[in-house]
Amino acid sequence: MMPNRPFLGLPSKKLVMSLGFIAFLLSTSPLMAQDPICKNGLRDLKGSFDVLQGRGGIWAYLEQTPGLRDSSMLGLQVDGKLQRLIVVLETMCKDGKTPTMESFNGIQSLIGDARVLFNLNTDKTTSEEILTKVKAIIKSSDDLLASLGQ
Repeated sequence: MMPNRPFLGLPSKKLVMSLGFIAFLLSTSPLMAQDPICKNGLRDLKGSFDVLQGRGGIWAYLEQTPGLRDSSMLGLQVDGKLQRLIVVLETMCKDGKTPTMESFNGIQSLIGDARVLFNLNTDKTTSEEILTKVKAIIKSSDDLLASLGQ
């Protein structure tokens, strides 16, 4: 009579099922779900911010827009706050803290809002409307920084 062993050293069905279940639990844990923010998300944020800065940032946009040169310091604030948000997220990742998807999406949205400013037709958009959008980005950045403990 043959002993009850797996064929050719293959693991039993129970072992395979247990390992599969453990792998499933690990893949759905919050740590694994948020890890891509630190690996890929941060790279994407930096790339998007670099595109914005490659055009001179919001400061340069305000400097070059007729009627908004006097308000260009607001552009420096936007550029600085966006950079600070990215650094905060980067620091969280380096410290082993996992940023929330909400904070990542918030930063991504703010960078997107700033990039949209470059696409505004200054012939159709008033200086006041542009400044309102810039001030909204500053306020949202401050709110997000506060929520991140900054």
